Amino acid sequence: MSDTDWQATWHSLRELLGSKWSFHVLRLLRGGSYGFNEMQRELDGLTAAVLSRRLKELECHGLVDRSVEATTPPTTTYRLTDSGQEVTRLLSELEDLVDVRDCERDEASPCRGVREDACVTVADCCD
Repeated sequence: MSDTDWQATWHSLRELLGSKWSFHVLRLLRGGSYGFNEMQRELDGLTAAVLSRRLKELECHGLVDRSVEATTPPTTTYRLTDSGQEVTRLLSELEDLVDVRDCERDEASPCRGVREDACVTVADCCD
């Protein structure tokens, strides 16, 4: 991969996973197949329009598979593809590396802080 190829790849990765709720949808589907309404109930605060958009994006990128059964009404089920399984496996490994800490909201305190051991952390009080 050339010096510029990796940049395009990382930009694409950011576009795909940087959309709000993408990580949540992938994380939920890691646990198994879900129907649309079931997913929306599980992901509190996610609107149907945004869920629909995220599922289409993830399906377009080959991470999610959509199947429709000819029932009345039709039953739509979403599951991870093999690529989606691999991506969520890697993201799951990252969960162990993230240090989210509670903090008091203070105008003088930055969202990103440096711990005593010099590690940069992200506080959950950031707006």
